[in-house]
Amino acid sequence: MERHTNFQGGQMIVELLVAFGLASILLPAIMTGFVSGSSGKVQQQQRLKAIGYLEEGVEGVRSVREAGWANIVSGVTYHLVANGSGWGVQQGTETLGDFTRSIVITDVTPSDSSIKMITVTVTWNNIIPSNVSTIFYLTRYLGNKTYTQTTQADFNAGTLNNVQVTNVSGGEVKLANNNKAKWCQPAFTTDKNGQEVTITLPDGPPVAVAAYASATSSAIPNDVFVAVAPDTTTSAKLAYLNVTANTDPPVPTLKGTFTLDPAKYSSPDLVPSGINLTNNFKTTDVKYYRSGTGKIYALLGTDLPDHEVVVVQVYNGATDSFQDPVNKIYKYWTFFNTRQYQGDARSTPNQDQAPFGYGAVSLQIYNNKGYLLSGGYLYTFDLNNIDSKTPASGLDMVGCRIQLDGYDCQPGNGTDMKYNAGETGASWGDTTPPAHNNCSDGGNIELYADHQLAAVTSAADGHTYVFVAVGAGTNPELDIIDVTTVPTSSTNPKINNSSCGRISGGASGWKEKSSLDFNSASGTEEAANSVYVRSDSNRVYMSSNGGIDGNHDGKPDSDQFYVIDTTNKSSPKFLSGTPSTGAQSGYYNGDATNIQLFPRRSLTVLSGQRAIIVGQDGFPADQIEPKEYQVLNIETEATPTYCAGVSYLPGFNDLTSVSEADGDNFVYMVANTMEKQLKIIQGGPDTGIYVDSGNFEANPLSLATPSAFNRFVANVFQPTNTTIRMQVSVATPSGGLCVASNFNYVGPGGDTNAFYTPVGSTISGTFPLGAFGNYQNPERCFGYKALLDITGGDYNQTPVLNDMTVNYSP
Repeated sequence: MERHTNFQGGQMIVELLVAFGLASILLPAIMTGFVSGSSGKVQQQQRLKAIGYLEEGVEGVRSVREAGWANIVSGVTYHLVANGSGWGVQQGTETLGDFTRSIVITDVTPSDSSIKMITVTVTWNNIIPSNVSTIFYLTRYLGNKTYTQTTQADFNAGTLNNVQVTNVSGGEVKLANNNKAKWCQPAFTTDKNGQEVTITLPDGPPVAVAAYASATSSAIPNDVFVAVAPDTTTSAKLAYLNVTANTDPPVPTLKGTFTLDPAKYSSPDLVPSGINLTNNFKTTDVKYYRSGTGKIYALLGTDLPDHEVVVVQVYNGATDSFQDPVNKIYKYWTFFNTRQYQGDARSTPNQDQAPFGYGAVSLQIYNNKGYLLSGGYLYTFDLNNIDSKTPASGLDMVGCRIQLDGYDCQPGNGTDMKYNAGETGASWGDTTPPAHNNCSDGGNIELYADHQLAAVTSAADGHTYVFVAVGAGTNPELDIIDVTTVPTSSTNPKINNSSCGRISGGASGWKEKSSLDFNSASGTEEAANSVYVRSDSNRVYMSSNGGIDGNHDGKPDSDQFYVIDTTNKSSPKFLSGTPSTGAQSGYYNGDATNIQLFPRRSLTVLSGQRAIIVGQDGFPADQIEPKEYQVLNIETEATPTYCAGVSYLPGFNDLTSVSEADGDNFVYMVANTMEKQLKIIQGGPDTGIYVDSGNFEANPLSLATPSAFNRFVANVFQPTNTTIRMQVSVATPSGGLCVASNFNYVGPGGDTNAFYTPVGSTISGTFPLGAFGNYQNPERCFGYKALLDITGGDYNQTPVLNDMTVNYSP
């Protein structure tokens, strides 16, 4: 019995130990299960609360959007705040008990603020850190509006510049009909009262004119420079004018003059001193130069032996550069003195000068170099450092002088002269007898070895060439000069060698390359007056006297106008014909009346389609009156023909042409008179229905409150060889009025030089957001501009703007 009892007690102990072991294993799991079940229920409750806050945030943001799109601003973290019966937002997050809620607004597309991405996030740290988040998108659709221009009345309310509004398809904009002046219907420009648009210049008669028109803006007046001193005793030497651009008619205004005459200054203290120059010189030509700093200079050719070029500053980069602001006399700046070669250290009396005191006959500015003709030689000078020059330093010569054909002639002298190799100062050993002792040659009085020059760089070989109209005492009428390789102490011959620049033996790349004689028959008399070179250098246009039969063979020795083939610079030629036969094509001589025109230094070519020559009646004593202004049609270059002209008995001494940024074209001429010397003739295409370019500015859309302009689409028509481009603007009202706003038109990215262009038959794009000068988006005022152009010469086709639709959001 005892043994049995003890056995049962031991068994109970074992059972208890097993029970305790199982409890140590099972109880923690059971307890954890109880705890987990409880916390999971809490976490689930927290998540449900967070989702509630999340949905409240989403609906709150939608409420904010409906209250006004301006409240939805990108780039900052927000939270909701009560706003009356609705919601508003403030920066920063918000705490809701155990929860934190944030709202982040971002742009989907930087260039279009009409779509926003909204991210609402709710976080909590109770038991286990957790969060819930949602992303959704809002647009301004609820407040978006459209603005459309499509009818004839819509477009008529805008500003039309060389465009018209028609109603072929319900209202559209196209280029205006070509009712403006045509080259072959020339007339002096008149005002609305029929009075000629002109101006009387100081002194004169003027001898030369140069002009410049802005290539980018028709709001900038044209600059006109006139050399007005035909004699040494003439007081004024330069007249500087502005002529309004993009106005009908243009208005010329005298801005100021240049003179060294002490009597013309408001105070003796203002007269330039210490410049080694008096007012005792005449002007022979004028050109202008705009330096890299924006300063503007007039360069006057003179008859002086040591100041062949006188440089006047008319604009200092900020304002008019007056030496005498009261009497508006511009500032003497510096000069150029011809010499045998760069760095010539000879004393001033021995430096180069033209025989018979003629000085510089003609000037040309090309890139940053100046070229001048004097005494049968070509001289080159540097303009790169003109801003730093002084009256004492003078402009720097480039290379050495280059010998040309032609001799200076003095009536009654009996001998034509120029420098021989190595000569300088007042010795001219190269001589020839004149054709006539009165220096007449080709019927005109030819005093100068050369008359005009033109420079261009050839795309074919990269060389720069100067083309010279040769004047008196020699056979060739055209010289082609290579001015590419500036001679140095290392070239052959060296720069300080008397052979440098000679026709025979000169430095390669710095000498006459070739020439052309208009008529090689014995006893003929011909001389070139003007030269104009095409930009590709393959055609040169020249004028000669024409009408003179010096060798009495029954036909003129030369023609009034030539088209010369200069594709091969080593061998210029007529389009057909030879010097021994004369030109067989590519020439013009007037009829029995117009053949009496003696062209002066006065030729311009317009778009390769029209050439204009002006001059004086070669036989003023007879009863025949040629047109002193003649327009030639050269579209078929082999057969130039007269298409129109204007009679003006005093004749013209020079001309120049300008093409304004809006496509208007003008010829400015200086007449051989003492009053009303500046003459203006407007021209344009002679064929086709439409003008070559124009633009349309829409009547502004005016809104009561600032709005964001989102995007636009315009339906257009763009035929081959035409273009249509658009720009947009959003601006602040001026004086409360959008019509008075300063619109800054831009293209994509807010760039004023960029344009929206067609893809197929539409132009579309998004509006730049933000500020770009006077462009401000959002704002109250909206405008746009369409630019229409003909690019291929077919004036029977026009681009068309059919309609414009704009999407914006108040």
